[in-house]
Amino acid sequence: MTARSVSPTSIRASARRGRPRAVNARSDVRAAATELFADQGYRSTGVRDIAEALGIGPTSVYTHISSKAELLQEIVIDTLDALLAIQSEAITSTSDVVQQLRRAAESQVRFFVENPKESLIAIREFRWAEGEDLRAIQVRRRAYRQAFEDLLVAGDRQGVLSVENSKIAAFSIIEMAEAVPTWFRPDREVSENQIAYLYGEYALRIAGADRASRARPTTRSSSRPRRSK
Repeated sequence: MTARSVSPTSIRASARRGRPRAVNARSDVRAAATELFADQGYRSTGVRDIAEALGIGPTSVYTHISSKAELLQEIVIDTLDALLAIQSEAITSTSDVVQQLRRAAESQVRFFVENPKESLIAIREFRWAEGEDLRAIQVRRRAYRQAFEDLLVAGDRQGVLSVENSKIAAFSIIEMAEAVPTWFRPDREVSENQIAYLYGEYALRIAGADRASRARPTTRSSSRPRRSK
């Protein structure tokens, strides 16, 4: 889904030492742009910055791309498509709507942790896209949110979730996870598995899984063995 990571800092250092990096693939340009868009923002990054990070001239960058906007569109669309794919996989992995919601919430956090740079661009920088590019991005963002809304509505109807406003609940589940790539570091006290589990729990709380459980009447299980007379 994503190009391999290229550190602009290390590349610039190499160029200063008189060993400019040979850029032979479009993926090199995209990787450098990904680092820069995530670290300093799309609007603050020019083609000259990308070229400098790679140790080449701006004209050489244009042999691989037609514009900076093309790179933004490609990074965001590819990231959203990957996110939609893992969301769909999580939902279709079980028929239990509560577990579907948990797994969908966990999967998005795992994705953000494993792809922090691309995630930050898709979360923050997509707004600078224009025209058809922006419309294509918005279609994917709405589809992603709608999948959460559908789970929340279904769970509420089944009585296993308790949701007053499915749209606001969906936004809450998504937006709390979107903050993760801004602060999560794998070498700190919380692991990827732990953070995914916690955010799955938080999603269920937002969805009122505990309230729905308390509201359901308790019934004697038909499978309980009868006392012998």
